[in-house]
Amino acid sequence: MENNKIRNAQPKFQGTDGTNRYLYNQLWKLCAGSLFDLPIIGEEVYYFPQGHIEQLVASENDNLCQLKPIFDISSKIRCNVISIKLKVDTNTDEVYAKVSLSPCSPEFEVSIPNGNNEQNINYFTKVLTASDSSTHGGFSLFKKDAIECLPLLDMSQQAPSQWIVAKDLHDHVWKFKHTFRGTPQRHLFTSGWKQFVRKKSLAVGDSVVFLRGENGESRIGIRKAAPQQSNISSSVISKESMHHGLVATALNAINTKCMFDVFYRPKSSKFIVNCKKIIDAVNMKFNTGSRFTMKFEGRDFNEIIYSGTIVKVEDFSIYWKDSEWRNLQVQWDEAATIPRPNKVSLWEIKPLIRENKRQREIVSYAGLAMSKPDYNDQMVQSTKENSTTNASSSFRLFGVDLTASTKARDVLEPLESYQKSKISKIFDDEKLDQIQAVTSLTEIQTKKIRFTTSSTKVHMEGVVRTVDLTDFDGYNHMIVELEKLFNIEGKLHMHSQWKLTFKVHEGDMMLVGDDSWLKFCNTVKEIFICSKYDAIK
Repeated sequence: MENNKIRNAQPKFQGTDGTNRYLYNQLWKLCAGSLFDLPIIGEEVYYFPQGHIEQLVASENDNLCQLKPIFDISSKIRCNVISIKLKVDTNTDEVYAKVSLSPCSPEFEVSIPNGNNEQNINYFTKVLTASDSSTHGGFSLFKKDAIECLPLLDMSQQAPSQWIVAKDLHDHVWKFKHTFRGTPQRHLFTSGWKQFVRKKSLAVGDSVVFLRGENGESRIGIRKAAPQQSNISSSVISKESMHHGLVATALNAINTKCMFDVFYRPKSSKFIVNCKKIIDAVNMKFNTGSRFTMKFEGRDFNEIIYSGTIVKVEDFSIYWKDSEWRNLQVQWDEAATIPRPNKVSLWEIKPLIRENKRQREIVSYAGLAMSKPDYNDQMVQSTKENSTTNASSSFRLFGVDLTASTKARDVLEPLESYQKSKISKIFDDEKLDQIQAVTSLTEIQTKKIRFTTSSTKVHMEGVVRTVDLTDFDGYNHMIVELEKLFNIEGKLHMHSQWKLTFKVHEGDMMLVGDDSWLKFCNTVKEIFICSKYDAIK
């Protein structure tokens, strides 16, 4: 889920237990994340006991994943989804679902709830900055978020303000004072915010999700950046006992044709999978040497796509023969700042049709997807356009017509596939060796093609370093690297001694973190690490 994602389209989600809690369901889904594939009541799924065990032991490398089952049970069980109840952990605010499954039976009918309570919603998410997560400050809102997701302020007042009332997933009511003030002026949650931060134990990198329905009701939720500890104590029940109990429960459900419940967590193994998705994945015929892509969630909850190669196909456990569960051993093309498994399941990946040597990051924004172009992989295209009156040749390089007049080629035109995007792109400086491929064409006029540079100077007490913003996947990643670069580990995140400011191209100074990551990258000219006493207030 990307920071500052908009908004005016409701997430695709079906009602669960038929209750009139539509806004609660939508907030739960947003807190779970865009990559969490929650099943739908009535659909047929495959339940993988191996994956369920993996969730219990909390690590795919745990020896218990290789534990021999004490019962003979299939590696996957075809089931109907009977009911889904959305829940939230009382202590950690981590969301999870209680899913009731029943082994498929022709005489079994599932009652599917209707969706009569649907309504349009506006929502935003924001990854918390140091000032947002401080118990001495407030929460800074982006202007468009405040306008679209909050009631309008009366700007005729000298100090516009209003109270916002929002429920969390525990149905606890929170009140925030919404004001418009400061230099420069901005939208803030002030009174009531520090109590929310303390109660939820929020820190830099965590996210806040806020939504408002067309009926005026508001909801607020959180997403923790760090993994949460399970409240199941190993001293109460051993993991080995849970392992055997899980298998016994599933086997009993098969034999008696009764329901059984599983608890499904967004950040755990995907062990409940739509049957059609499995069949489609099998038909892809992945094998050793196959190239693939796989989606992950980045530090700022944006979606990142990595590519790799399958290097071996083998059973994940010797005790689960011919199981599709994590039976593909893979090798990734690029290093990453997030953890990735070395064994995956075939329904988690997609074939890489066009080989790409570099990681492609997908940024979802207002329903549009844009990827970083890889100029090394793009070829000089030669197209011939025929006319009934005359014939002429047109040669294009990266979407630019090289035979056009000089005036027409002063600005690099975006490729057609990116023209719908409203986001300014940050391009890496590249040596355009491909130009040599067309130098023999006498029709082409030699001209340099310019790209926006991503190199940015960072100042700290007279020391200047240069960084490439495209190397970072968000504010948190950038701050970690700057701390290493200037040997001040932990001090920028703690916000105790140093603050980050930046100068925009117009010359104004701003605090880092008050804008979306994309807007920051497109407007920053220079970055300054200042003493907290010298930084702008």
